[in-house]
Amino acid sequence: MLLILMDTESAEDRELFTRLYTEYVRLMTSCAKRILNDWAEAEDAVQDVFVKLMESPEQIRRIPEENRKAFLVICVRNRAFNILKKKKPVLELETAEAMEAAGYVESEESDLLICLREEMEKLTDEQQEILGLHYFLGLKFEDVGRLMNKKTATVQKMSKRLTKILRDRMEGGAR
Repeated sequence: MLLILMDTESAEDRELFTRLYTEYVRLMTSCAKRILNDWAEAEDAVQDVFVKLMESPEQIRRIPEENRKAFLVICVRNRAFNILKKKKPVLELETAEAMEAAGYVESEESDLLICLREEMEKLTDEQQEILGLHYFLGLKFEDVGRLMNKKTATVQKMSKRLTKILRDRMEGGAR
């Protein structure tokens, strides 16, 4: 991070990014780690986000101070999911095989997990984000709403509807 900051032209930008990094690095890294299950990859995701933002500091300046935390969390979450997508085919196969070999799941359950993942991919990015933030990252609906600039009730209704849609698709596909 230090080398990247040294490359930044303006002292004002260096101060801004130093403050943001210091204040949010732990939160961003833990968010990315929950997705990636790898501390080093999570740190890389955080670095990638800051490098990208430093290329155009005006992007972060346009965001009101009170929304920057949410913005950074969403950025690192998206970066972590992009990292996962690149590894996905290998990761899915390794995970399914390892879980079956360890006796955690039977092949039917692996098929269900694969089916669920495929159905999730059919959802829009916003829908995936709502379910991911709530179910996979364990955020409360209130926090998801705040991150996505939506009312808590809206997020709850969308989550309930999306869960029903996924359940119906899964049951329909299993018949």
